[in-house]
Formats: sequence, structure tokens, C-alpha cells
Amino acid sequence: MARRAFPKRAIHLDFHTLPGIPDLGEAFDADEFAGTLADCGVEFVNVFAKCNLGFAYYPTKVGIPYPGIKNDLLGGMVEGCHKRGIGVSAYFNLGLDHEQLVRHRDWARLDTDGGIYDIASHDHFFRSGCVNTGYGDYMLSMIKEVVDNYPVDGIFLDCIFIAPCYGLECLEGMEKLGMDPMDERSAYEYARLSYRNFFDKLEEMLGSRADDLYIVYNGSDYKRQQAHIEMEVLPTEKTWGYDYLPTTIRYARTLGKPYITMTGRFHNGWGDFGGLRSVESALFDCYYSIANGGRCSIGDHLHPSGKLDPAVYSMVKEVFAKTEELDPWTDNAKSIAEIAVVEPGMKVFPELPAKNVQSFTDSLRGAARMLSELKMQFDVCNAESDLSKYSVIVLPDHVTLEGELKEKIRAHIARGGAIISSGTSGLDADEKEFALPEYAMTFEGKYPFKESYYKTSPEVSEGIPDMLHSAYTTGISMSAKAGGATLAEVYDPYFNMGDWDRRHMYLYAPPNPAPTGKAAALRCGNIIHIAFPIFSAYYNFAPVPDKTLIGNCLRLLLAEPMVLAENMPSFGQVTLTKQEGRLITHLLTYVPELRGPNKEIIEEPITVQNIEISVRLDDRKVEQVYSAPTKEPLDFEVSSGYVHVKVPEIRGYGMVVIEHSR
Repeated sequence: MARRAFPKRAIHLDFHTLPGIPDLGEAFDADEFAGTLADCGVEFVNVFAKCNLGFAYYPTKVGIPYPGIKNDLLGGMVEGCHKRGIGVSAYFNLGLDHEQLVRHRDWARLDTDGGIYDIASHDHFFRSGCVNTGYGDYMLSMIKEVVDNYPVDGIFLDCIFIAPCYGLECLEGMEKLGMDPMDERSAYEYARLSYRNFFDKLEEMLGSRADDLYIVYNGSDYKRQQAHIEMEVLPTEKTWGYDYLPTTIRYARTLGKPYITMTGRFHNGWGDFGGLRSVESALFDCYYSIANGGRCSIGDHLHPSGKLDPAVYSMVKEVFAKTEELDPWTDNAKSIAEIAVVEPGMKVFPELPAKNVQSFTDSLRGAARMLSELKMQFDVCNAESDLSKYSVIVLPDHVTLEGELKEKIRAHIARGGAIISSGTSGLDADEKEFALPEYAMTFEGKYPFKESYYKTSPEVSEGIPDMLHSAYTTGISMSAKAGGATLAEVYDPYFNMGDWDRRHMYLYAPPNPAPTGKAAALRCGNIIHIAFPIFSAYYNFAPVPDKTLIGNCLRLLLAEPMVLAENMPSFGQVTLTKQEGRLITHLLTYVPELRGPNKEIIEEPITVQNIEISVRLDDRKVEQVYSAPTKEPLDFEVSSGYVHVKVPEIRGYGMVVIEHSR
């Protein structure tokens, strides 16, 4: 059978159930279940075959059925949903299986001390299986059992934690490949190879069916023929937060595959049965996804009785109805960007320890937040990405240049492209000098002070108060060569912050007014380098002058950006997508508010009035401009290569459609 059309609206349904529920599934009604989903506009649903406890929810001959289960929940869901035209994917927890690993301790992943591996991120004990043991064969058999007996449209493999195992099979496997089990990076690399070997076996077992199914390897970037990208993000849960999706989706949208954002209905994390986010909170996640060319999925956890919660699906229905209204302008829409933020090891799911790959770092999150607030159109790329289409490349804080990436940056500069880099970015792999001669500046080592100050030149001072501003993170010392120009100068503090002379702790370190002659920002041609890690500083401390400085630098390098916005608040975001004959501008005016020590909440949208959006036309001829989905005409004028559109009001989200011809 052919693979189903990629869904616009989906549900991910968890069902992790500890033993002891006497009436499991007794309230389940397949027609009612599927009818509820259909009434909400759901096109696809991930349902459970095996949960993270290891229980099966169908009459299995391979696995362990939930104790006392009396009906075929999986079969009823597949049949009921297919009658309503809803696609169904079978969920298997691959990483965790408590019940089998109680019985087969020899299948468990072992830690460095030889103990059974504890998934600490779950805040409670779960046993994790090693796919190089009999556990891998068991999982293949269970998946085959489901695929052979149920006409599912996909397979969702969860909790793929790329972490080392030090069991005998893995130790011997590493030794056969000449890998050192005592080397942590080698152990992680072997774990990655082990999963990829398992996935290859799975796809070989499935044969031609693999091309018809939506297969998700959740937690791994294994992408042989994976038809789409699914991004799990619960922004109210501490693992993700609201700064996770802006980096992930802007990378996913560069990969040439359809992508879907899986948020959740929960106030806290997965399995928060009594938690329900506000409609506007869930709407923001869905709007953010479609504003970046993605699709929408909402996660839920079915009650053990088997009955969907009416209040939850009342919220889902309202959210999906509002996104469905926008389908004419989101179907096959592609995101547009002119800036690339490069993190060499960037992946949807980092497969190696964070200290060995540069993914989801403070600098990346800071750059994404800063550029979003500046209303810039940007993608996130890695070292393998095609960088040829971008006007500006941002190398945030720690991106040293070597190999393929070095040559791509050299080619970008040669064709007239611009660079903004910071901290140790732009240096060679050994961090001894700038890697390219086009950097007309000399690296003079790490700056001796933990914090310093900077003062901008008039060229980049617009909007920055006339004073010395703190650089809150330690940077480098650099000076200009011939052809270089100083855009900001460094001022030292009188004392090194935090020093102790046995009498005083130097916590007050005011600036010495005598200039050092050292550069805090240098420009040489189309390259601007900031001496301190300005992006991680912004993520951790949010100094507005730092963002303003980057904005001013971008104006020097990108005189005519794709989008300009007036009277749009700093928290407002603007993204641009396109369809044939259309430019679509998405305006978001939501604010996640910190409530208590660590919970960010969206309870209502923010209303903003009298916005003016200017979109660069690039020789397009404007035919009409209106707001969607109402198609209400908007006042506009065309001048200086831009269409200038007046938007009377935005309440949380608005879509401005520019119909054009060439």
C-alpha cells in the first residue's frame, strides 16, 4: 500500500500503565474513540502497542500482555480510526522495557560500574534494554508481529537514548572494531552504531513495507528513508522550554523533508493526567510550527479505562479548527531565510554527548532568540548544510573552522557573503589563530579578565546608551590588521571579578575609564567579529545593548533585509513562508511568562495594534494584500523595492498574505 499523505494535524497518545489497574480498557469503545478524534479534525494518531513498562495492549504471542487485559486495544484503535480515514502508527518503547528486563537482566544496558543502567532524566528508575543482546531480537519479533497482524500506517520507536552500554556484547563489539571501551566518546559512537545496525535490521525485515510506513526513531537522527521529521517538545516541561523549538525547527526546515511539531496538552510533563494547558498556549505551539513551514501534533495520555477525556479534546478541537482555517495558505508552504546560524554538530537529536557536539548550546539558543527578536529570517545549519543560498552566516561564540566547513565559509566570503562571528568562532581547530586570511585581525589569546566592558563606535551605536557596557562573558583579545576597522573598544575593569587577595573578594569591578586600545568588535570587509561570546551572554543575561549591537552590525552587512517591522514589540516574531504566487508573513505576539522559579506559562495572547510590515519584493509585482483566513484587504503601498503593509491589530497570531506575479 502507498504511504498516506503527510498529516496536518495529529495526536500522539501515550499509554504507560503500571500494573494494578483492575478495569484497564473496559470503557474503550472503538467507534467513540475514533469519532472523537475525527470530530477534532485529527488525520493521524500514534497509538500504543508496547509501553515503557514493557506491557503489550493486544493479544501478543511474543510480548507480555498487560495483566488482566480483556480486549485488543490496539486492534480496536486501528480498525476504528481506519473507518474514519485516520492513519494509525503503532508505538513501541524501544529504549525502556521494565517488565522484560526484570525477567531478562542479561538484556539490560549496563553502566560503567557494571550496574543496570538508570535513565536519570526520568527522575525514577527504569531499566533500559541493549539492542545488541536478545532484547534486540525480541523487539524485532514484536514489531513484526504487529505489522503482520495489523494494517498500521507507521511505527513509532521511542526513547532511543544514545548512551553507552558496558555489557559483554558491547565490550566485545567495540574490541572487534578496534574501539577502546575506556574512551567515552568511542563508547558513545558504538552505541550510535548499534542502534543504526538495529534500524537496518528492522528495515530489512520490513522489506518493501518500510517504504510505505511512517517510521519514527524518536531520539535518533537515523534518516535513511525516514519520510518525515517529528520534533518532540513540551515547552512547559524543563527538558525543553520555549527556547528549544526555535533552534530545532529552523534546522529541520533545511532538510528537505516534511516536519511536524509534537507538543503536549500537559501542564507539566508526559503523564500529567490532571494537567491541561490553556487553548492559547497550545495554539502558540501550533502557530509557531506552521509559521515555520511545519505541521501540528498534540500529545495526550489515554486514561487506563480507555476513554478519551472530553475536556482535553474540546481544547484539541478548538486548536485544530483554527489551524485548519489556515490550510489554504500553509499547505506546501516553504520557509524563506537569508541568514544561516551555523552549529557544526547540529541535529534534531544529538547522538553524542553534549561536550563532543555543538548542539543546543547557550550560544545557539541565544542567537535564535536574538535574531527572532530582531525579526530576521534565519535557518539553523550544521557543517554538512548547503550554505550557498544565504547572504549572512552567523558563527556563534565557539564555531572553529576546519575541513569542509572552513572551505564553505571561504567560498561564502569569496562570493560576497557576509559573516558575523563571536568569541572563539573563526579560529582554527587548535584555537591558535584565525583560520582564514580574510579575517584581517590578529588573535592574541584569551582575554585576561572574566568580565570586561565595551564602548561602540558611532557606526554601530544607534539605540545603544552612550556608556560603557558590560561584556558578561570572557572573550578573546584581538587587534586589527591592515584593512580592519574597530567597531567597539574594550575597557578593562580595575579588578578581575571574583579575585581574592586573602583580604577582599573583588565582587565590584567598575571599568577603568582609560581605553585599552583593544577591539571588542572588528570589521574587515564583509566580516564582523565580536571579541566576547555575545550570543551565550544574551541567552544567560539578556542585555539589550548586546542585541542592539548585533542588529546594528546586521544593518551594515544586510542593508535590505527580507522583512522590516515597525511598532512590533521585541517579543513579537515575524516569519516568512512562500507558495506559488504568494508570500505569507506570520506575526506572533505571545509572551511565555515565568511564574514561580521554573514554569513558563502562556495564558492569553497579547494584542498589538498599528503594525507596519515591509517585505522585500525581489522584482515581484503585488496583486493584492489581505489577512488570512478572513481575506480582509489590507492597506499597502510599494516603494523602494518593498511592499509596506499596515496591520491594524494582531491578537496573538496573524497572517498577512501578499499575492504577486513576476
